[in-house]
Amino acid sequence: TEHRLLSRRPSCLLVSALRLLPSSHSFIPSARVSFQRTEKIAMEVPRGGGDHANITTVAQATEHRLPLGGGLDLWYRTWGNRATGTPVLFVHGGPGQCVADYEDINARFFDAGKFFVVEVDQRGTGRSRPSVRDDLRHMEHYTDVSIGRMSEDFEAVREALGIESWLVFGGSWGSTLGLDYGERYPTKCRGLILRGIYLNTEAEFDAIYARSSFAGNDRRLAEFDAFLEPAVREAQRRGEPPVDPDGAERVVRLYDDLIRAGDREAIWRFYVFENNIITEDPAELRDPRTIVAADFPEAASVSFFEARLFLRGTFEEPTDLLGRVPLLRDGADGGPVPTWVVQGTGDEICPEKFARQLTLGLKNSGVPCVEHFVDAGHKASSDGIAVALRACVDDFYAKYSGC
Repeated sequence: TEHRLLSRRPSCLLVSALRLLPSSHSFIPSARVSFQRTEKIAMEVPRGGGDHANITTVAQATEHRLPLGGGLDLWYRTWGNRATGTPVLFVHGGPGQCVADYEDINARFFDAGKFFVVEVDQRGTGRSRPSVRDDLRHMEHYTDVSIGRMSEDFEAVREALGIESWLVFGGSWGSTLGLDYGERYPTKCRGLILRGIYLNTEAEFDAIYARSSFAGNDRRLAEFDAFLEPAVREAQRRGEPPVDPDGAERVVRLYDDLIRAGDREAIWRFYVFENNIITEDPAELRDPRTIVAADFPEAASVSFFEARLFLRGTFEEPTDLLGRVPLLRDGADGGPVPTWVVQGTGDEICPEKFARQLTLGLKNSGVPCVEHFVDAGHKASSDGIAVALRACVDDFYAKYSGC
């Protein structure tokens, strides 16, 4: 549940089924995605010798493609210290965002001499192919997308790179997917740093997609009413009963159908509704009734993957991330997976109380947890959030870099 992290810029057009498993403490990963060799698609920039021979900056990142089968592939890039740096998996938000949307923000958190950073465009997003940003018709390749399948994609990348274990770093939807990956593959995780917590629960779903959640906030109620209009019209067109503005699941299912049918207005309204809740800069606000062509590819990707993954993870195949927290007791070094949680107390899209549920669950399960609840909103680029994230990275490195 995340949009632009820094200054807003035109969406880059060029960057333009395995099931979820039962949510129980005897959780066992399903068959892994088959993959072939990794295709390197950009040469490393030549560097001088000496101590820095194996270090690349984010500007010198090496790009790769990993075939997944069925005509799909993952794009990812690597930078930092390949020889001795601590490996890091960056899990971007959205869902439907991509690495390019973050404008190299990870260079603020990770020292290229100390870390080896792996940034992946999740399946169907950004430069992973086929990309929904390139063509709305590519949605048909991902109607069965699931959080479990996306975690398996990361495991395929880890194996392709020959990495034994890594630090997992993600925010917003990246906290959801990062936590899911950690619970599925705890022995591959040196630690988790999670920001803007979203646990894929019905309560969180209602917090955004039910009108009563915004009671007393005239601005948000007006935004919600504009968001509701396409769903109301669609129900009327079908001859169905009127839409209950607090019936969040039905509202999003109507949107899911409209988005998958390529309804441009529905795609734009869904995207703008969330964007305007998250944004901290008035210049980044968007008019729900006026489509901005440059932003539409991003809007299509975010709207499709959010509606589909949130419905699947909340209602169709519930993820139960909190219930699976005890799986983190068996980490890469034989002990629990140390976890850091960064949460803005003013975060409207991912409310604070759900982050507190996670930190309580971690502590009750015997999983080491460091929490940073800061006076800030949702974005990683917010001053308080950025400072806390860097503190988490430094804390991890000081305590666990030898793992």
